[in-house]
Amino acid sequence: MNLPALFLAISVPVAAVALLYARWEYRERGRLTLVGLALLCAMLFMPNLVLEYATRYQLPDNLAGYAGVIIGVFGLGLCGISIAAFRSIPKMLCLREGTLSTTGPYRWSRNPQYVGWFLFLLGFSLLDWSLWCLAALGVVAISLHLLVLIEEEHLRRTFGDAYLDYHRSVWRYVGRSADV
Repeated sequence: MNLPALFLAISVPVAAVALLYARWEYRERGRLTLVGLALLCAMLFMPNLVLEYATRYQLPDNLAGYAGVIIGVFGLGLCGISIAAFRSIPKMLCLREGTLSTTGPYRWSRNPQYVGWFLFLLGFSLLDWSLWCLAALGVVAISLHLLVLIEEEHLRRTFGDAYLDYHRSVWRYVGRSADV
């Protein structure tokens, strides 16, 4: 078995365990512990290994490659700006509750970190498109979406009506409600 296939095969059960554990921790403890955080990091890291071993590093030589660079840089920037908007590393890592973030990129997306991360990986994949890249992106997209659903449940319990108002006014991934 080659390395991309091995990492992809491991990615699915790692994601399942991480998501189930995160859901349990949010419901039982009201926050993530370092164990939950480590599992979610592993969930996000495993598909990256697929991309790492399935991609040839070279300068872009076609339009898709150049688009990939632009999309990837934009996504990484969005991810960084979104992390900075939290203004708290423990809060960003889900280790401590804080206030509901609704400013900066959170005005247009309830999950700009995840949108940025996906765009970064999409851009990276466009540099050397392959079935491995497509499979890794699929695992990342599904894992992130399931994590978002788990986090939304936690945010409804934690912030109540304030989160429900925010939920109604800002789309899950990109956009604002028409009535805002």
